[in-house]
Amino acid sequence: MLPPPSPAALYPRAYQANALVRAPLKLTHVEARIFALALGCIHQDQTELPGISIPLSRVMTQKKGGSVYETIRDACKSLMSKVVSIESQTGNKKRFTAYSIISYIDLNEGTGYLTGNFAPEIKPFLLQLAEQYTHVEIETLLTLKSAHAHRLYWLLKSWDDVGLWEVDFETLRKQVLGDDNDVTYTLFYDFKRYVLEPALRELHSLGWVVVYQPLKEGKKVKGVRFTIPKPLAQLGEEGWPGPAARPGSKARPGEKQMSLALAAELPTLQQRIVTRLQKLKMTAAQIQHVLDFMGDDEARIAKLMKVSHPLLRDFEAGNKVFDNLGGVATNLLKTEFPGLYPTLK
Repeated sequence: MLPPPSPAALYPRAYQANALVRAPLKLTHVEARIFALALGCIHQDQTELPGISIPLSRVMTQKKGGSVYETIRDACKSLMSKVVSIESQTGNKKRFTAYSIISYIDLNEGTGYLTGNFAPEIKPFLLQLAEQYTHVEIETLLTLKSAHAHRLYWLLKSWDDVGLWEVDFETLRKQVLGDDNDVTYTLFYDFKRYVLEPALRELHSLGWVVVYQPLKEGKKVKGVRFTIPKPLAQLGEEGWPGPAARPGSKARPGEKQMSLALAAELPTLQQRIVTRLQKLKMTAAQIQHVLDFMGDDEARIAKLMKVSHPLLRDFEAGNKVFDNLGGVATNLLKTEFPGLYPTLK
């Protein structure tokens, strides 16, 4: 069993059971960031929910007018009142259960930390998840600029192993805006304009090009169909499904991914590497090797982007003809980064 993280070293991935992900929940942007960071305090090998301990500097990275402390305080007060409602049905018998998420929060400007506890009843939806769960990279969540993008990202990720999600419009509206909201964006046109499309633009900026199609009955939109791209981890070296692409499968906590992770789950700098090397026709395995070598070394990444730009420019402009662009790109990186493929002695 792994020890709990130190307050400043949160785990990189957040996990939730799909039942919790898909339950209606309305969060502000600051609340969504706090929730994401709180999930980062949990490791799936733990047997009990750990305490929440988050540096305030990670909740809000810059001041946007007013008091940062007051903004976080208001978000904490609101989070304390959040209730998640989960409904199920067995045969013709319905069941409704409501859960609090957070049971205690302490915001201390003197120490610079936000601490607290999850409500104990929420444990089955957050800890030791074996099936029907979703995980995301926390750093990716923290790049999102709106609460709607946070909610939609979680929801779409919970269906990414299927690749298609059809949902009733009213269900989607409540999943994103909360089930106590019967007045906001009730027309699909307004929901599309102010919620759906702005959130999707944020996801597209991560390199995750999810598309949607309104489903109509007559002239009225009754539902939405999302087409969700396969994670790169499920593609073989030539872009075809490989052995890891079992329908409905997800890696269990702690399993090592054998190939490239979904670009949208990578930190922003690594997303740039993935996009650049894909354009240069390198395989998923080759790109993963480069990612492992680069890590989060900003100087190396900047050098890679600089030295590979002329090659990409020549290819896209048609200045040169390449029989094997991926091979040329690999040889270029071998030359520029001698440690990338160390020679045997």
